[in-house]
Amino acid sequence: MTGRAGKEKGDELERRFARAEFADGALVRVRHPVTQSVGGRPRTVTDIDVLSIDFDSRLRPHIGISECKSTRGQSGEQDRLLWLRGLQELVGADRSALVRQTVTEAGRGVARHIGVDLFASSELERREQVLEHVPQHFAAIGETSFKEESAAADQQLKKIGDLPSGLVSFLRHDALLADPHRVLGALLTLDEVTRIGTVLPNPLAKLLAGHVLQALVSAALRAGGRTDTVGAEGTRREIEQGLNTGDPHDRQILRVAEMADALLREELVTIHQAYRVAGAPPVERPVPSVRDAMSQTPTWLVNFMDLAERLRRRSPIARQLPQTIDLAVFDALLGGDAWKAPAFDHLFAREHRQALGIAMECLSKAVPELTKHLLPLTDLPFDRATTASLSQSKHQ
Repeated sequence: MTGRAGKEKGDELERRFARAEFADGALVRVRHPVTQSVGGRPRTVTDIDVLSIDFDSRLRPHIGISECKSTRGQSGEQDRLLWLRGLQELVGADRSALVRQTVTEAGRGVARHIGVDLFASSELERREQVLEHVPQHFAAIGETSFKEESAAADQQLKKIGDLPSGLVSFLRHDALLADPHRVLGALLTLDEVTRIGTVLPNPLAKLLAGHVLQALVSAALRAGGRTDTVGAEGTRREIEQGLNTGDPHDRQILRVAEMADALLREELVTIHQAYRVAGAPPVERPVPSVRDAMSQTPTWLVNFMDLAERLRRRSPIARQLPQTIDLAVFDALLGGDAWKAPAFDHLFAREHRQALGIAMECLSKAVPELTKHLLPLTDLPFDRATTASLSQSKHQ
């Protein structure tokens, strides 16, 4: 199937699969761009039809990518399977799936051999049979206000010269998959831009604030999971090293800077001693530090680590927080009603409000100029989850 009708069927498969993934507990993005740095500039090489991100009970992220095609028969089936397996390696995903109108036995054989899931639309229909209570369109999935507002925000962004489009693109997309130090570095840059007086109009300001909150929470979840391995202090040190050198596990540059500081102090002591021997009083001046000049550690890193540790202690709630943010910001704050569906009650408990409040407090330290656009979140009802449903969600 080709042309407009084929594209519409492909879009519909994407929406249906994304809806099913969200219902299973994943944060979902449709048409997620895959970028590669060329000459120091990001370049989009392809996109992922459906990106799924979920965190387990230890806050370890699990990434899934899916390709949705409306084609029938074996045409292009095996080529697309092989392409998808390569894309999985490129983005570092844990699993991949190809969804088609129909599948062949030959395709299933290749899929099993290379470790790619292969779904026919009929199998997706069976999965959807237990999802009648889930809205068809909500937040970032389907035809919603988020889609319309995002298009308007893209047009506004083109007219704002001092807000780097690459930075915004990173916070909207790549930050969901990035290491914590990269996310915090982007927030430092965004804070500098917003503090110099750049005025962001709505809906750009509101949507960007939502993406930044989502990026901050995703980074905190990853950092919280990392504390199991290296502890809170080790995680903080890795983030600091990543901010200063670009590599959270390489201290060589910092060691060189520390050696340079020690050498400079030793030389100054020698000079002062020479002054005294010559009978002249030494000139006392503060000693500059190469290491300090390199440091980009944000003052709010302590707030971020507090958020990460709190999320780790409340992992059953924390792992649901990205979905809560998506519904609260990209549905409720944009005037949608889907977030009110009983299917999402388990994402709006008092515990979610508390976790969201801590994240908002950290965001207010990191990028205060954007936080004000999210203040209406505090007025949303977070008393929808019953004790029974909350207990059930903790064991999913």
